[in-house]
Amino acid sequence: MTEFTNLEPIKESALRKQRLSREKENKERFADFGNELWELRSSVQELSGELIEAINSGDDDEEESIREALRDAEARDPELTYKLELEGMAEAEDQKKEGDFLKHRDNALNARSCLPQFNLEGLWVGKYGSHGYEMINITYAGDTLVAFKVTGDKNVPRGEITFQADLSPLLHPSNKRKDKDDNEPLGPIMLTEKASRKWGTQQLPRHRGLGRVAEEGFENAQWMEGQLIIIGKDYFSFAWVPIEHQIFFGRPSAELALKMLRDGGVASLKAKSWDEPPSIDEDVKILKDFAAQCFEKTEENIDEDLLGNEFGCIWHQADAEECYFE
Repeated sequence: MTEFTNLEPIKESALRKQRLSREKENKERFADFGNELWELRSSVQELSGELIEAINSGDDDEEESIREALRDAEARDPELTYKLELEGMAEAEDQKKEGDFLKHRDNALNARSCLPQFNLEGLWVGKYGSHGYEMINITYAGDTLVAFKVTGDKNVPRGEITFQADLSPLLHPSNKRKDKDDNEPLGPIMLTEKASRKWGTQQLPRHRGLGRVAEEGFENAQWMEGQLIIIGKDYFSFAWVPIEHQIFFGRPSAELALKMLRDGGVASLKAKSWDEPPSIDEDVKILKDFAAQCFEKTEENIDEDLLGNEFGCIWHQADAEECYFE
């Protein structure tokens, strides 16, 4: 190990320094997700009521003072800022004002980066009822969250979308449903005092989505109404509303991810072994097969004692399939 004792720390690149600086600025600018944000929004509601009273009383100085306080408070809400900047982008695009468009886009991305519903990329593990624990991978198509199964079951196999959710704060006319209420944002789940202490927040935001269900063999696959429930930066759940089924998701450890990939994921793609790695120009299938072997070899070298409780990285209530929050 002596060859590693005198290593110099790797210098941060200019790009990384810029990113870290931007993240710090955004954290200072916006209210943190959770009780700080909920209290900010309560304050905005109170200021709005005071503004109406000032307008009705004709007190111009008081009105201007409240308006300024209201603008400052609203600017600290990342979700509201994201919505307003998206509207600004659309307006600038219609007016062909490229400079304004880019400015609104940068501001929108800064606000978006502070919203947990837009920071769920990557692998998650949840218990799919009698099918047991399964792994999903979350990606985004614009403001639409899409969850693919990495390990599947006999109903919805791996590689298929298990659920999706439209997270856009804007209402698009082409997406409006017949029922006007279906277009309205969902109110948050208000937690009891006991649940608030457990989860560190007083409420859980919800977003409309669609959940996939199917018969065995992926027959008669269809979508049904769903809800994405944001619990924080480390947990979320998705509910298939008509069948009252809810799955709680947490991040897997590296060891668990490798084990699940080997047992039910990419390992089945393996077709051969290699004396040397394939080149980057090889066929995609060959690269996938090689990656599968790498996963298997890596997992073989992990001491089983390190795994401990395979699913200790996520919390679930053993006696309940659906109620996680009370």
